[in-house]
Parts: sequence; structure tokens; C-alpha cells
Amino acid sequence: MPAQPLEALNVHAAPTDGPRRRYLSILFSDLSESTRLASRLEAEEYLDLLARLGAVYHAVVARHGGTVAQISGDGMLALFGYPEAREGDGRRAVEAALELDAAVALLGTGGRGEGPLRLHSGIHAGLVLLQSGDQCRGRFELLGCATNIASRLCSVAAPGEILVSEETLGPERHLFATSARSRLRLRGADEPVLTLAVTGRAVEARSEPAPFVGRDAELAALAADFAAARVGGPRITIVEGPPGVGKTRLVEEFLRRAGAEGCAIHRGNCESSAEPLRPFLEIARSLLGVAGDDPPDVDTAACALAGIDPGLADLAPALCRLLSPRRQSTPGDAAALAELIAHAGTLGPLVLFVDDWHAADDASREMMALLRTLEKGAVLVLATARPDPRIDGLSEGLERLRLAPLTAAETAAAVAGLLPSADPFTVEEIGAASGGNPLFIEELCHAMAAGERHERPQGCTPWLANLIESRVSRLPPAAAELLRVAAVIGNSVPAWLLEAIAGRGEGDPLVRSLAEADFLYPGERPGTLRFKHGITREVIYDSVGLHQRRGRHADIAAALRARASAAGEDEPVEALAYHFGAADELNATVLYAEQAGDKAMAASALDRAQGYYRAALDALERLEDSDENAARWDRIAQRFGLAGVFDPARDQLQVFERAIERAGARRDPVALAWAEYWLGYINYGLGEPETASDHCSRALESALGTGDDRLVVQIRATLGQAKAAACDYRGALLLLDEAIEVKRRHRTGQHASVGFAYSLASKAFVLGDMGRFAEAEAGFSEAMDAVRGADHEVEGSVLCKHAGVYLWQGRLEEALRCAEEAERVAVRVHSVYLYAMSRALGSYALWSLEAGDGPIETLVEATGWLEAKGRGLYASLPYGWLADALARRGDPSGSRRYAARALRRAEKGDRLGEAMAWRAMARSAAARGARETSHRCLERAEAAGAARAAAHEAAATRLCAAEIAAASGDTELVPRLDAMARAEAEARRRAARIRCRAGAGS
Repeated sequence: MPAQPLEALNVHAAPTDGPRRRYLSILFSDLSESTRLASRLEAEEYLDLLARLGAVYHAVVARHGGTVAQISGDGMLALFGYPEAREGDGRRAVEAALELDAAVALLGTGGRGEGPLRLHSGIHAGLVLLQSGDQCRGRFELLGCATNIASRLCSVAAPGEILVSEETLGPERHLFATSARSRLRLRGADEPVLTLAVTGRAVEARSEPAPFVGRDAELAALAADFAAARVGGPRITIVEGPPGVGKTRLVEEFLRRAGAEGCAIHRGNCESSAEPLRPFLEIARSLLGVAGDDPPDVDTAACALAGIDPGLADLAPALCRLLSPRRQSTPGDAAALAELIAHAGTLGPLVLFVDDWHAADDASREMMALLRTLEKGAVLVLATARPDPRIDGLSEGLERLRLAPLTAAETAAAVAGLLPSADPFTVEEIGAASGGNPLFIEELCHAMAAGERHERPQGCTPWLANLIESRVSRLPPAAAELLRVAAVIGNSVPAWLLEAIAGRGEGDPLVRSLAEADFLYPGERPGTLRFKHGITREVIYDSVGLHQRRGRHADIAAALRARASAAGEDEPVEALAYHFGAADELNATVLYAEQAGDKAMAASALDRAQGYYRAALDALERLEDSDENAARWDRIAQRFGLAGVFDPARDQLQVFERAIERAGARRDPVALAWAEYWLGYINYGLGEPETASDHCSRALESALGTGDDRLVVQIRATLGQAKAAACDYRGALLLLDEAIEVKRRHRTGQHASVGFAYSLASKAFVLGDMGRFAEAEAGFSEAMDAVRGADHEVEGSVLCKHAGVYLWQGRLEEALRCAEEAERVAVRVHSVYLYAMSRALGSYALWSLEAGDGPIETLVEATGWLEAKGRGLYASLPYGWLADALARRGDPSGSRRYAARALRRAEKGDRLGEAMAWRAMARSAAARGARETSHRCLERAEAAGAARAAAHEAAATRLCAAEIAAASGDTELVPRLDAMARAEAEARRRAARIRCRAGAGS
């Protein structure tokens, strides 16, 4: 495809006066109790009030950089972020609302005795579709849920109240005094909105800083610069980096350490005001001890200077002229300030911090140049700035410290400080999404901690989107459009493809400028470019209009196919599936998504395979209903099920619920059996064994008449696993033995047999619980032989089950070894469930060996990961372990909390942790002297173990009872111990009878 200049590609471009996607902060304000007010005023008086109210709306909103989009009666809709997105649009909207509230209270009602007028306001930010309005719709028409949420917040706000969604303010929330965060359920919003009621500006606008991590080399460099200044005179260092990379945070950490050593520190900010020389005037006031913006008189300044050094009093007139808002300063006045700074540096080490140096005015630049000429004083001037070709001259000739993103290790440490409960795979995903940008990391962690993002750090808060959009808006139009084309291509951008679509190659100056602006960098592979931060690409992509975006995707797919055809290469099916899907070309989407899913399955990239198969299924649903498409839908659904075997999730259920509907409509028993089977399997993996058994039983009923023996065996195996998880051991063993025998006969031994291995491990786990440890050991050995070295998740599952049986035997070292091996498998296959369960097993084994607090904390953390993933399979075990460990540690409330969770799991059929929970409650009751309660809990522990025919549970309960009796001197418990011993013997006899029946059945 011949290269075309970007300007010529207007086929899919949205017209300049048509709808545009924009990230906006939206403010709705209404006059409170306006109906009552209108009824008490004459019509002319009310009309006059509305006119004055409208004037206030326009004046205040404009003063804060917003645009009034519509005034309807006494209500107003204002936009912040239009016509140009700026950082802090959400903050400006809140500041405008506060000023509006104060201004409206002064309007008055003509002496009618009404109280002060009050507004109620709502503010929310997000992506909206913006287009020109008309006389009815106002200046603009806005479409999108962000507008609705802002309107709903306004409608529920009380008189005088300003409600703002927390995500609109982001880290700037600390600038305001607010109520406690609340969750509001608003009509039209899918999820509750985390909301703050703003009551004013914060008295002290400083937030609790995020944990400081890494940056050791940079701190050392600043320390070296300061040491050089203390020996050789004033020194200036510019700390450079893109927004959010941690420039100010680094300097603040350095200042904290310097201040602790007695260093004097003075600050100025270039963005505080449009006042020339503002940062250095702030520093001058700080040096003189002058509060506020009012200038001192000459006598006051002379007195302050004399306090520093009597020889400096002559500088007072010049400094007063500088600090006067109506100053007529002379060139020598700036020299006076420079002399004051230099002299202060001779009295002790001094650091001047100038934030946002990229926004410096000409007078400030001249002042910095003057400071460079100083020869005396231990003065270090630190300034932070963003890299920008337009302001590089401001830093020319100065020491420059460029900040890179955090490393993977530093990112992990930052996430651990902000989101202690995050599993390692979530940490990895946050690192990828943030690109190591500390601000992005902080916002993603905050959103996840607040419940706005559940399992994955996908998406970003409106505040962060606004920040990114404001950076894009500062680019030249051609560069911004090129960036949007790159965003449609993807996070990784082949340079040839960008040139084919946009006419700009890798060496083009415009492409290079995007790297200088911290957007698009050379990729790891030659000939590629990539977005530095995944969320940056996401925000830019979302801002591209739907029709323009679809057209671009279609162009990209055509270019990819043409290149593969010309080169005689395999088509890039993954990219084609994505681009055809985004272009809404359904047939091509099905074709390539299915192929991409198959390719991902072959590479064991199961999460990606699920995504591709689901895309194919969704596209098929929208195509015509034909026998061919129905058969194809069923085939892809089977592969989707296989891709989710080792990572079941609740959102997979809807696919097979839909499969049941489709099979029922066609009266297809095979399709119905498969659909019921997959629903059974997913529920089994989620920890719903009784529901799983119900589905598998229905699947078996449908499959028995089809002649599909392979399907029947598969269903029996899964039904056996579900019954095992529900502690129905007799039924489980019969089904598992049958499935194992069939699979054993058909094994070739040439490849790993994961289904065979898992069935064996499930049976061995049941045998271990029943005390048949030698048989269990043989089963685990055969299972490991079937998958050893396969690097497959089932290998980790076998090891976890084996570790559990070792725990029941008291073989703690072997349990720990198996758990550690399972953990290594989990890391290789990227399985959160397996990682969490192996960590839980290992930590309980380690605690049983050492009884320290560290393993308990690890166990709590791992259990939290299981809960976050919604995976309940065998979850009663870690609950029981925690109940036991915390009871022994003397934490009865913590023990009761986890015991209750174990007992709730027992109600669902997962009874493995039930006896442990009752024993833990018995220990806690005995510790507080509740003997009868302790006895009842022991009896229930005994019954729970007997229900599973678990001899090891009976032994553990008897030991627990003996320990409690010994600790409390309870001689009445001895008869109970004898009764429990007899019950244990009976349990062993019952287990023997079950073995005989199982043998006869086989």
C-alpha cells in the first residue's frame, strides 16, 4: 500500500463541527428550593433574579477556565476541559462550585425575608460525545454516562452541598475539606459512585505521601550536588521527567533528609500565579519571614534583613520594590535578591526548591541566570521540569537529572506499599499498565483499593484520563492525529504499518517528536514503536470517534493482509482478529478470532484464547441464524470451555447458559450435554460442588443416549471430582475409578495426560482424607508420572493435593516441599489460584513447624487472593488453617472470623475445614473459661470428621481435647476422650466397609 500523507487521510475523519469524543469534568448547579422561591416573588422580580444568577454563572465559570454549556431556568451545566483539556479540570470545577455557592448567597431576594440563596451541585468526569447544540439543547449537546452521573449527583445534593465523585479529583482530593467517602447508588449508573461532599478548601492542602521507593541513585546524585555546593559555591540542578514520574516526590524526599540535618529550605512555584518572578518572590518572602502576599514596608524589611546580617539592611528598598504588586523595579532589584540568597548561604546550608520550572516566566529565567553567576554561599537550587522542546532553553547549561520510570522491582515495592493485598500477577499487570510511572501506579492502586477496579487494573480514573488528554492537547495538531492513528494500531506499533496508514516512517521528525513528548518510543524489537504507558494508549484510543476508529481498523486490517500476501507469510491472525472485530466486520472477525484462539491454545496462552473465542462467539451471535453458524458456535464454545479449564470464572457461566438455550431450541442432546457439563466444571472450579454435581448429573443424563462414550467418561470424571469436593466420598470413588480405568486403557504414554493425572490426584486426595495413605501415595506417584515436567497447571494441582495429604499425616517437611514446587509451577503458568493455594499450604506447614507470626501473615495474604479471585474450591482449608493458627496464637476474634467462613463453606458442601474450625472455636472458648461451649464445639468437630470418615480428624480432635483438658485441669473431659476414641474406631470400621463396597463395585 503506497504511503499517504496524514493530511490526505480524511476518508474516516470526523468533521470538525461534528461529534467529538472528549474527556470533560462536568458541573451541574441548581438553585435550591427554587419552586418555593418563585411562588413568593413577583414574576418580574424572579426574572431579575435569574438574570443576576446567569451573570454569576458566566463570570465564575469563566474565571476558573470552564465553559457554560447551558442555562435552563435557574440551573446550569458547565464544562471543564473544553475547548482545551488542562490538568486539574476536576479541581477547577470544584473551585468554581465553591465560589458559585458563596456568590449566590450574596445575591439576595430584594428584602423579601428569604434566607440566603443556596445552590446544590454535582460534579463528575469522564468520556462524553460532544456536539454543537441548538436553542433547545443549549450551546452543546453531551452524550454519555458521565453527564448523567453529574446530573444525578446534583439532584441528590442537599441545599448548599457540592457532591463530587472521588475519581474526578484523583490525588487532588486533598486540596479540599470533604465529608467521609460514601457510596451512592444513582439511577443510570451500573455501580455505586464513590462520592465526596466538598465543604471548602483544605486548611492545609497537603496529602499523605505515597510510600517512597527506589530512586537511590537519584538521591545520591542530589546529595552529591549539595555537597559540591557546600564546598564550591552555589549550584543549580534541574530534575526532569514527564508528569507523574515522581520529580516533586524525589525532591521532597531529598528535602526531608536535608531538613533533618539542619538545612534551611525555601520554596517557590512557577504555576502559582501569572505574577512575574513569582517563585523567587515566594522564596524572598520566606527568607524575610513575611507572611501572605502583602508587601512589607521598608522598615520592616530592613529589620528582617538586619536579623539575618546587619550588613544586608541596605537591600530593603530594592526587595520591597520587588515584592510590591505595583512595583516599578529596576535591574538592580533582582541583584539584591540574588545577594540576599548568596549571603543566606554563607550562614548555613540552603536549598531553594522551584517547582514546575517548565512554566517559568521570562523574569524568573533571568533570575535563574543571575543565580548561576554567584560565587559564594552553600546554596543548592533545585527545580523540577517536564521535558519539552519548547522550554529546553530554560535548562541549558544547568545540571540536569533525568528521571526514568521505576524499575519492575521498584514498581512492585510501590504497589506493595499502596495495595498490600495485591497478588504478584496483579502487581505485574499494574506495572505493565503504568509503565513504571509512580503517579499512574498510585492512581491504579487507589482505584483498586476503593473497589473501582476489581481483579485487573484495566482502565484509569477520569482524573488520570484528563491528565493524559491535557498532554495530548498541547501537541501540534498533526502530531496529535498521528498519535491517535498509532493508538488505533495498538500498544505496540510496527513502524511500516504506521507509515502505510499515516505516511510517517520511524525516522520522521514528527514520529521522533512523540518520543520527546514521552508518548511513543522505539520498541524492544527493531522496526517497532510502543506506547510508554498502556493507559496512555487506552485514553487516546477512547478519544477517537467511533466511525473514524472503525475505518482506521479496517484500513489497518487490509494493510496487514496485503503485506502477508505479498511476502508469502502466514497471516497475523491475532492482529487481524482484533482489527476486524474493532471494525465491526463480523465474518472476518469470526474467521480470525477462531484461528487466533486456536493458536493461543497451542501456546498454552489460555487467557488470550478465551478472549479470542469469546469475540468469535459474540460475532456469531450477530450473524444470521443458520445450521452452519450454529454448528460453528457450538464448536467454538467447546474450545472456550477448554481454554477456561484451569482458570474458571463466573463470567464464563453466561456463555454456557446461552449454550443451553441454543441447544434446547434446536433439541440437540449432544450440545445440551456439553453445555451442562461445562456449567458443572466451571462451578466445580469456583467452589460450588453441589451446583456442579447437579449440572454434571443433567449432563450425564443427556449424554447417555448419544453414543458419545468419550463425553460420558469426561462427565463421569468431573462428576466424581465434584462429589469429592463435596465430601461425598463413596460416590466420588466409584465415578473416579471408572473414569481412571478408561483413561488408563487409552493412554499411549507419549504425551502428558492432564485429565488422567487430575482424576488420579482427586482420588488420591479422597483416599488420604480417609486415612488410606499408602494408596494415596501410589495415586499421587502415578499422577506425577503422567504430567511431570510438562509445565502444566495440573502438575501444580497434583502437588497441592499431595501437600494437603502430607499435612494430614503430620509430614510437614514433605508438605512444605510439595507446596514450594507447586508455587514454582504456578509462577510459570501464571495461575493466581494455584499460587494462592500453594502459598497457603506452604505457610501453614511452615507455621506448624516454627509457630512464628510470619507464616500466618502469608496465609492471610494468600487467603485474601483466593477471595479476590472468587475461587472457592477447597477454600475451607485455608479458612480452617487460619482459624486454628489464630486460636493458638491467642487471637480469638480473628479465629472466629475465619472459623465462620469455614463453616459457611461447609454449608456449600466443602467440609474439609469444618472440623478444624470447630476445634479452633473449642480452644477459644476454653481460653475464656466457657467449658460447656468448648465441649459442644469438640463434639461438633468430632461429628464433622466422622461425616467424612476422616480418621486423622478424629485423632486431631482427640489431641485438641486432651490439650484443652491439660491446660484447664478438666478431669470431667476424660470420659469424653474415651467416647471419642471409640468413635474413631467406629469411623475406621466404617471406612473399611466403604473400601469393600468400592472394591466390589469396581
